[in-house]
Amino acid sequence: MVTREGKVMRRSVGLALATLLMTAGAAGTAQAAAPAREPVARTAAATTQAAALTRLHATSSHAFVDSAGTTHLLIGPNVQPIWDADSTDTWGQSTYDSIKAKGFTAVRMVLFWDMFQPTEAAWNETAFTTLSTAVDRAKAAGLYVILDTIHMSGQPDGLGHAPSWAWDPDGDGNMNYADGLAAVVDNGLGFLQTIANRYKDETAIAAYDPVNEPYRSSTQSASLLSDYTKIVNAIRATDSTTSIMLEPSYGDSKVPTSSFSSFTPTSRSNLIWSFHDYYNGDPNSANTNGYDSSGLGQNPNPSDGTTGYNSANKAALASHLQVQLDMAKAESLPVWIGEFGIGNGLTGHDQYIKDKVALYKSKGLDYAWWEYSSNNGSGPFSMVDANENWRSWVSYLF
Repeated sequence: MVTREGKVMRRSVGLALATLLMTAGAAGTAQAAAPAREPVARTAAATTQAAALTRLHATSSHAFVDSAGTTHLLIGPNVQPIWDADSTDTWGQSTYDSIKAKGFTAVRMVLFWDMFQPTEAAWNETAFTTLSTAVDRAKAAGLYVILDTIHMSGQPDGLGHAPSWAWDPDGDGNMNYADGLAAVVDNGLGFLQTIANRYKDETAIAAYDPVNEPYRSSTQSASLLSDYTKIVNAIRATDSTTSIMLEPSYGDSKVPTSSFSSFTPTSRSNLIWSFHDYYNGDPNSANTNGYDSSGLGQNPNPSDGTTGYNSANKAALASHLQVQLDMAKAESLPVWIGEFGIGNGLTGHDQYIKDKVALYKSKGLDYAWWEYSSNNGSGPFSMVDANENWRSWVSYLF
């Protein structure tokens, strides 16, 4: 897709995310055909595993630490738990048990704002019920949860899954805000507070990732962080402890430390810097660390589901990552990789995973793969097939 500034974006709705979209109920029917998916049913939790989940917090160097000071590495897939706003169908307990048994420790749950708040004055309790079931099942399996609360994607300007009242209040079909993030900050803080209020005491929630890949020009990082001040303060008014993630524009733009002068929340405790790392180290790029002069991450890259990888570019992966690590260290923020991935069957697929994971391990980083499954396993990033059998390359994620 293309931003309002004319630059190609990270992930196309027609590729990685389109297969997640649950619209008009039809997709919900298709999704429900998968074998291990079940409607909402409150069953007894696996208390042995659930009891092992304790409240986590962030330090300046580690994203997830318990009260005893033990560091937890949260590694897992991105999962969409709600397929249809009016249906309680969702992944079954067996899915989360399988994710845990495979060796993963967390899931990042992708949520769409319009499913929860279709009108400004009303909540869709069906969506909240389905989410609670998903969180319960993840917890029962022994998995921590990161809530990707407002997943920006699509048009206009990242608001393809925002309720229309939030970006088109006068109903003329045009967005009434400077950019996608502005609409979220003006109209989405109540939704973020509602999620925080419902989950503030849930030990399985390791963090809120309030805005996925915020749509704002990469040249406006100070403005981005000013709006994150409002987001953090809104959540902290309801939940004073659960960690909150901050993302750069479009998920991986370069943010200079000078921009943090605009970040002035009432508290800077339990904050995590999370960026999305699809960089493939293209040696033909004039940008040696993968960022152009505006700070925008290089395109194309494997986030499009069609771009592969050349292992000769391995060193460039580290250079790109180090830009984010240096900034986060300067601001005393730990780092979590909220997304990375490469399409099935592409050139260098397995080596890309091996090189990325080896790099993350060398830096002590946690990470999440995009994604567990889409389009009944046929999506380019799906970790499982239509029968929820793990693809052979998943073992390279550890």
